[in-house]
Amino acid sequence: MKVTKHANKRIRERCGVGKKSCDRMAEIALAQGLSTKEANGQLKRYMDALYFYNKSANNIRIYGGKAWIFNKESLITVLNVPANLINQANTQTKRKKKN
Repeated sequence: MKVTKHANKRIRERCGVGKKSCDRMAEIALAQGLSTKEANGQLKRYMDALYFYNKSANNIRIYGGKAWIFNKESLITVLNVPANLINQANTQTKRKKKN
């Protein structure tokens, strides 16, 4: 997995982690994050809007209240999920963990 310089900066800024844990966080988000196929409702529409904004981002995951935007195996950037969708993201992530 490759993490771009921009993504490293955004992970440190938005997640509050150090340089050494950026790669580890990206791998966890890719493996355990909520994919577009698993999401529903407004959260799915938000993820679809992120895809249509940047079509090279073909793999979007929601993990830890953040939207992790990947292009195949490389992390492009990390965005905060809007405040009105945080509860939906948390409940859908919990539902995924149960299954």
